[in-house]
Amino acid sequence: MKENMPKSPTKGGVQSVEVGMVLLKALAASGGHASLNELAETVGMHPAKVHRYLVSLVQSGFVERTAHGRYDLGPYVLEFSTAYLSRLDPTTIANSMIEDMWARTKEGVILTVWGSSGTTVIRWFQSRRPISVGIRPGTTFSTLMSASGRVFLAHLTQELTRPIVEQELKALEKSSDPRAPKSWQEVEAISEETRNQGLGQVAGHSVEGVSALAAPIFDYRGELVLTLALFGFKSSFDISRDGANAKLLTDTASEISKQLGYLPGTH
Repeated sequence: MKENMPKSPTKGGVQSVEVGMVLLKALAASGGHASLNELAETVGMHPAKVHRYLVSLVQSGFVERTAHGRYDLGPYVLEFSTAYLSRLDPTTIANSMIEDMWARTKEGVILTVWGSSGTTVIRWFQSRRPISVGIRPGTTFSTLMSASGRVFLAHLTQELTRPIVEQELKALEKSSDPRAPKSWQEVEAISEETRNQGLGQVAGHSVEGVSALAAPIFDYRGELVLTLALFGFKSSFDISRDGANAKLLTDTASEISKQLGYLPGTH
């Protein structure tokens, strides 16, 4: 059998550690429990040799052996993964990707976080179209009338959003805008619709003549950490949930979430 394992350690390295890492990668790629022979075949090593490494990896907690004699990643791998993911800064991960997204569109781009005053801008890119909006880092948006705010409304707990929402409802009591919610029942309807559709959507709600779409960005715990939005002229901005803007936005937000360790359907 031709072995795919390293014949000698990387300069300055330890061969046994490198072999152990190859086995861990093979287990991770297997997608589930693997037998000794399956692992040996995957890495191109004799089963007896693989077994010796597995014994040490099981004892250290990096691999676990099931009652049926198969192998899988152990609990210590989860601890390592969680420690790594917890060190990732969502904004740093997002920055380079939203720059790439902005390069592919003429629309404006906004990255927001939930702060003490609600939906707060932390980065934005101006539209390449002749549109002027007063946005800068630190600007706060309405939770009820902005696309980004509606995403936070849909995915954060009421414990976090309620104080801000109550203030906004009071301010909107005398609004003549038929799109402005006036009751908690209407707020809950907006939240449910946004959650079900996967995007926040407004057409001139917050800034007259400006439409926007916003998507959630989740971390490895499945918690909403940022929202990413596109905005443009209401007359020309494609606000449909299956249009080009929505696809670009959701693809980018999903990739950022993926890099933060988010696994859809696991939370």
